[in-house]
Amino acid sequence: MDEISEEQKLKWLTTTTNPRKRVMINTADPEDSWHAPKYRVTPLRRQIHRPSFGYLGTLPPELLWMVFRHLTCDDLETLHSCSTGGRIAVLAFPQYHNLLQHAPTILAILKETRLARTFTITKIYETFVSALCTTCGQFGGYVFLPSFARCCLQCAETDLEFLPISRDGAKKEFGVKGKKILDRLPQLTVIEGYYSTFAGEVKYYTQHLTLLSRELVEKMRDPNFIPMPGRHNLREMSYLHIKAHQRYMALTPLPCFIPNSASLENGVYCAGCALGKHRFSQCSDLSRLHDSRHLLSHLQSCVGAQALLTKRWSQSQRKF
Repeated sequence: MDEISEEQKLKWLTTTTNPRKRVMINTADPEDSWHAPKYRVTPLRRQIHRPSFGYLGTLPPELLWMVFRHLTCDDLETLHSCSTGGRIAVLAFPQYHNLLQHAPTILAILKETRLARTFTITKIYETFVSALCTTCGQFGGYVFLPSFARCCLQCAETDLEFLPISRDGAKKEFGVKGKKILDRLPQLTVIEGYYSTFAGEVKYYTQHLTLLSRELVEKMRDPNFIPMPGRHNLREMSYLHIKAHQRYMALTPLPCFIPNSASLENGVYCAGCALGKHRFSQCSDLSRLHDSRHLLSHLQSCVGAQALLTKRWSQSQRKF
């Protein structure tokens, strides 16, 4: 089996299909669920020709891009539509250009959930080029929208940090009161559609919810607030099960952008883990996404992958 090339090993032992389906924002199952529309910036009105956009047009591109890094997607779209000069400058901004070319779906989702006016283009791009889950350090193929933090599916489904909280829940659990305080936090407007439940079922939700990041809300906790007796147990037991569908309302796939090669890393699943989950206790979770650039080291230690490789090698030898 030493004669097997690395390309052949990856072909035999990897798959892009998730063995365990989870329906979240912009997923392909079921077919009539919500999908992100094609993202398009507001077109410039042809009848109004304004070649300049004020004093910003006198700045060199390097200084102009330093200003753009502190703007949100909505700000850049507004600047894009104000004049011809603004349109040219925005489309030439490297970070926004890469997002527009390689990840228009995430821009459409941010716009649909009303988060495009919250996060700066720098925050979005830094998450886009990062590859690791902020909690466990493994490859993360998803993003938690209320804080726009990259995560893996395992942490997104189990970690309390990635369980969003409603405005009413913020008052009951952390004593955060006042519209002005909560309005300073990123607020996700839930998209009506199909989402997974804790049991893996798929249901259609029409709730008009506004979800926030639990971690950000906890930082604004009222120091004088005393939670109700048993509130912690309720949060651990009931929330993790009954309100688990809210995790998928705030979750969406996000590939990793590799600037050096201008390519995307979507991650792959190890077919050996799916095989070995039922046979070998050493195998990891079958739904764990792996970075295809560093997958060979995992395949060498995966018992299920080695068993599958031996089987595939034997089958290929019989043909000859």
